[in-house]
Amino acid sequence: MAGDTDPNGRSHRLTQATLRQMVEEAGVGLSETDLDGRFLYVNRTLAQMIGFESAEALLAAGANSADYYADPEDQRSIRAAVAESGGVRGRLLRARRRDGSTFWVSEHSTPIRDAQGAITGYVASIADVDALVAAQARLAEAEASYRRIFERATEGIYRSSLDGKQLRSNPALYRLNGYDSEAEHLEAVQDIATEWYVEPTRRDDFKRLLERDGGVEDFESEIYRHKTRERIWISENAYLVRDAEGRPLYYEGTVRDITARKQAEIATRQALDRAEAANKAKTDFLAHMSHELRTPLNAILGFSDLLRTTGGTLSPEKVRDYADDIHQSGAYLLDLINDVLDLSRIESGAAPMAMEALEAAACIEAALDTVRPLAQAKGLALDTAGVGAECVQADRRALQQCLLNLLSNAIKFAPEGSRIAVATAREPEGRILFAVRDEGPGAPGYVLARLGEPFIIHEDPRRANQTGSGLGLAITRSLMERMGGALRVVNRPEGGAEAALILPAAE
Repeated sequence: MAGDTDPNGRSHRLTQATLRQMVEEAGVGLSETDLDGRFLYVNRTLAQMIGFESAEALLAAGANSADYYADPEDQRSIRAAVAESGGVRGRLLRARRRDGSTFWVSEHSTPIRDAQGAITGYVASIADVDALVAAQARLAEAEASYRRIFERATEGIYRSSLDGKQLRSNPALYRLNGYDSEAEHLEAVQDIATEWYVEPTRRDDFKRLLERDGGVEDFESEIYRHKTRERIWISENAYLVRDAEGRPLYYEGTVRDITARKQAEIATRQALDRAEAANKAKTDFLAHMSHELRTPLNAILGFSDLLRTTGGTLSPEKVRDYADDIHQSGAYLLDLINDVLDLSRIESGAAPMAMEALEAAACIEAALDTVRPLAQAKGLALDTAGVGAECVQADRRALQQCLLNLLSNAIKFAPEGSRIAVATAREPEGRILFAVRDEGPGAPGYVLARLGEPFIIHEDPRRANQTGSGLGLAITRSLMERMGGALRVVNRPEGGAEAALILPAAE
């Protein structure tokens, strides 16, 4: 018997039967073996663990502990460790049951020594940890599965602090931001609000929605690729993580690059805008054409009808006047139709372009030769002192037509006896500028705002019999664009307007 006294002075005595019951009913298997591995003692738990009904049945069968190890090397390894260090604790290994099935156990083993210290046997305790190992394996597989999803997801996955620091990011997210590793990304991002979103208040909108609803879906924002500062569009799904007491901890979510979709939406919207503008332009064009065609046709029909019905009673002078009016209206109508056909051919690309190196001075002089009689009739001085020796890359016929259009407009609006200056210059980016400057009233704002649109006419109240379809600048702009150039018209501070052709310099 054994005796002891608790802190209150009460005596506890353990009988041999009590001790035996405690050993037999222990939750772990207990054993004693000799040096050859024969079981000298096992408790009921170990016997049933191995597959025997009782300890007596195991001992009667002459079972050896060597049969208990699924891998014989485990027994040799344990005995070597016991001899070297005096015991092993918690060695995880696979054990074999009587029916050949295996299971995981955790073994503690210590040596039994005689009076001289020689090992004569072993005492061991064995715990069945098969369920625990299986649970750990399932947990490890689940963790590996989630890790694969995290690493291989095509969408960015993140965790961020409430104050905007990046806490976690998967490869898709840190690559989206221009980084090569998660560590580099986390180190770089300190304040998402100011470093990531293009719109300064976008992070505040994000936080407010999360606080109110607990999450956001398809939260679209324009952001910077954090490292490169390239602007892209993203869509976020995110939620607010709280602790057991409901206190906010951090944000978690996913990020999808929607830049291509946004660009497609913008392109579609622009295409619709262009289609609407083209439809309006077509309507305006038809309305203007209707007016421009009917005016000379009405004149032609009216005067020809007078000649047809009253020709025998009219004086020769009156007949000549009516004939002149018919001829002028017909000439105007022919010019209008030619302009419309020219504009259509140019904008459809049907007008071929033969690009070549041309001397600016020669092109200007050829155009001036054509308009000089008109200028002389109004007493206008043509000043070419500013024309230089520049060369341009252009189509000769198209450039000539553009120059004639600008010179004709300048002569039309220049006051009698004033001066028209023609000059060339090389712009800072290397292109060549042809400028035609007049001293007229300048171009109204509506003309400058819609420069080059068909039928936009500069109406000068000082000119009662003003003619023109407004197609000249439209043709000029289209021709310049075909040649890789541009048309520019501005009002000069000192008065008058400057119309300029800007073309690439000859190589």
